[in-house]
Amino acid sequence: MTWGENTTDRQDSLNPLLSKLRLMEPPVKPCLLNRSLVLDEVTHPKYTTIVFNRDRLYHQGDVLTVRVVARDKEGRTKTYGGDFFRARLISSDRSLQASSAGHVTDHCDGTYTVLFPLYWAGNVSIKIQLVHPSEAVYVLQRVREVPNKRVFSCRFVDVKTTGYYTRQCFSSANSSLPHHRLCDFSQHEVNGTWICEKLDKLPCSLISKCRWDSGKSRAKTLGLVSPEEMQLFQRPYLESELEVDPKEPIRVLETELPTPQHLPACTGNARESGASLGHWSGKVWRSSVCNVRVFTKVDIQRCLANKTVYMQGDSTIRQWSQRLQKVVPLYYNSTTMDSTALFGGENSQWNISVRYRFHNFPVQGKVWVNFNDSRYIVDELGATHGGPDTVIVLSLWAHFTAEPLEMIRSRLYAVRGAIHRLMRRSPGTRVFVRTGTTREHRGRNLEFYLLASDWLAYQITDVIREMFRADPNVVVLDTWDMSVCQPGKDSVHPDQTMVDSQLNRLLSHICPN
Repeated sequence: MTWGENTTDRQDSLNPLLSKLRLMEPPVKPCLLNRSLVLDEVTHPKYTTIVFNRDRLYHQGDVLTVRVVARDKEGRTKTYGGDFFRARLISSDRSLQASSAGHVTDHCDGTYTVLFPLYWAGNVSIKIQLVHPSEAVYVLQRVREVPNKRVFSCRFVDVKTTGYYTRQCFSSANSSLPHHRLCDFSQHEVNGTWICEKLDKLPCSLISKCRWDSGKSRAKTLGLVSPEEMQLFQRPYLESELEVDPKEPIRVLETELPTPQHLPACTGNARESGASLGHWSGKVWRSSVCNVRVFTKVDIQRCLANKTVYMQGDSTIRQWSQRLQKVVPLYYNSTTMDSTALFGGENSQWNISVRYRFHNFPVQGKVWVNFNDSRYIVDELGATHGGPDTVIVLSLWAHFTAEPLEMIRSRLYAVRGAIHRLMRRSPGTRVFVRTGTTREHRGRNLEFYLLASDWLAYQITDVIREMFRADPNVVVLDTWDMSVCQPGKDSVHPDQTMVDSQLNRLLSHICPN
């Protein structure tokens, strides 16, 4: 898709399919058992089987049901669940370039049901990948709940000598040090924790910059798993495709439904309007639940005219701001704008203003970050005037995969409260929260999986869904399925095709007509 296209995604709805899709739940929480590791009993992709009905006729608008039976290396059926699968449906016709995500349900007994909505006609192929066996998922879950396994350092500057001293800092409370030896920068009203070792002679107020220490974090994290557990993050147990019976491809026939109706506009935060149900067709994401338009440059200018857009969170939302900066275009003026416009800017012709700000610590980056420039999203929301011409887009996930799940849950809880306060004083403000996505895994080291696996990111996505799904003040932009079956490579910073389609979904809610 190019931004110069003058087209609109007017995908027609298939009523029976939509009624089925609305009943489809996200994957249930893993059914994990705390049991000793026996490698011979680990789910093995070579012997795990896929079963579905090849004899029935499938039509566009149906749902293809697949049963997955997990087995170990001896071919024995597993008796417990927790395996993490990635399921996709791919068009066999390369000219279509179509793909969609399957929805996995864990029955907690070693069997799984995968539902594939059949969005298009033609030959299709099933792709199911065992990302992690349940035994590896159990390790990820256990390691995640260990606080302070990532090592951070902060510099304290001596104003008299201009020299600096470095001390270790923590994203969670550290009971190993007495209170009088700590600099506590936590803000309990936003559920944010940041604590550093105190210097003997310099006051805490002289903190300057902080960064993540990758080397010490690696050593600390690897010390949490046994040599036997490390084998779970190697082939064949890691990201292996299951074998599908290589018979003739599955044929999907044209729909026999009556004349279809157009999709409704993307409005409100009904579960359907915030969901990621849909499929890729070429380089365009086609929603199955609301009319996601393909926005041209002029469309974007008209949509955002006279609006101020605040994008706050991690670098995955910074991509959106930078893309708008290029397309609108937006201009940064260092004499009149602060750093929040650096990756956005203004367009005076259309009276558009876009601001981006990174969330507060923990920030996993090797470069030094100015501590006093960091602000919590709750504080930013509290300082925002809001109103019908204000749009707020939040993204909190990528830097929290290594932290206990309760940290992101409590941080989002505080954010939700700040959104409600904003809406009370400034009705009509548009607020969006996006979920996580898959990221690059191939060729990564063990510590990467322990700190940033897709399973960890998916758990945060599930928390975001639970926190905001029923909230009338927030639209959840669920981008997970889009990434599971995206045409490009998995990346925490996906390609332009993915970013453009993500922005199309955002803009379709701001300007549904």
